[in-house]
Amino acid sequence: MHSLNLRKMAVAMSLLYSFSAYSAWYEAEGEALITNGEIHEARQLAIRDALTSIMYQGGASIRALRVIEQGVLEKKSLIVNTNGEIHDMRLLKESIEGSRIKVKVSADISKLEKCISDNYAKTLFIGPISLQKREHGQLGAIYSAPEEISRRLFYRFKEDSFQIDARYLRTRSIGFDNRYDQDIERKMLTVARDISSQYDVQYILFGKVNDMSSYNKSVIGPILLPTTVRLRNYQLKLYVIDGIKGLTVFRKNYDGVTEWPFDVTMKLDVTGNIFWASDYGIMIDKLINEATKDVQEAIYCKASLATIVNVYEDKVIINLGQVNGLKKGDKFKLLQQQFLTEQIDNRVKPIFNSSEVEFTVIDVQSDRAVLATKNESMGNVQIRDILLPVNENYFDKTIYEY
Repeated sequence: MHSLNLRKMAVAMSLLYSFSAYSAWYEAEGEALITNGEIHEARQLAIRDALTSIMYQGGASIRALRVIEQGVLEKKSLIVNTNGEIHDMRLLKESIEGSRIKVKVSADISKLEKCISDNYAKTLFIGPISLQKREHGQLGAIYSAPEEISRRLFYRFKEDSFQIDARYLRTRSIGFDNRYDQDIERKMLTVARDISSQYDVQYILFGKVNDMSSYNKSVIGPILLPTTVRLRNYQLKLYVIDGIKGLTVFRKNYDGVTEWPFDVTMKLDVTGNIFWASDYGIMIDKLINEATKDVQEAIYCKASLATIVNVYEDKVIINLGQVNGLKKGDKFKLLQQQFLTEQIDNRVKPIFNSSEVEFTVIDVQSDRAVLATKNESMGNVQIRDILLPVNENYFDKTIYEY
């Protein structure tokens, strides 16, 4: 059984969680015939059946998604296209009745009312998060908390997001000259193009913890007597830079305050459960979840720019592949680049214009793809040149910004 069962069914839709004005969790049931004892294949068909129902009801679309079964990330499964996106999916219930398998799934749908996406997973470098004031880490000796936050962001993208291809994690600081001591964003802009080229990524995430200070507050205790509790701040500012274009596409502050439940002399392991199970750790973890959703939304409508990493005969190899959702037959156009030097800091910034040189994907590997062109001449195509995905439905600069 290889075709989807598209019967009409009653779909129980419940708004479980929303991270934007156009996002919602829906639930649906699906079923499939078990053929030759192939339960795994039947399960996938049943899940696709349920997702198809959800997509028709919610107006969503998807090119590929990672199926999550009971929290375990499985292989990519090709689904159908309509006009939206399924950000996440979870298998809630499964049962086998005779020769049929039935499932219940929930899916996070985002209707694309403001943009059209190429649906490729964006490549991301998770850079260091620094601590603004070292003395703020003294309580609990949590000086390395920013490094652990970088790690958690990296693995959150790795495990929970098929929209992001998190390729590299760096927790150590990046060396700079002393021109912009207090301006971390300006510092990163000066090296973003080099990072993008070195690590085969388009986007670079980094940040700074601006506040982890603590203070005492008097409150009324359970027996109506005044008592003192120690509260601790947390303020993180995150940035995302498009390293190919050399500009900041996202910046946001995340902050909160909650009780610090530990003794003032206690030293904590920021990689351990004691810290992350505390109210303070839980608060930070929630902010990390919020940040991962925000970053996905911020770059979802942006074009997935591919970089040429090798050239031979009439073919090129680019730095996107199966993990990004590429398939044979996908088309790209060469972008012509010009470079301007900004007068303020002598930083080189590229300007792109679409050319008539078009490539077609003829072979796809994990993080690479081979493309060929039918043009009589590829022109002066070189390593590090940039390709833009082509789709007749969205190749319009007024909608699809590159």
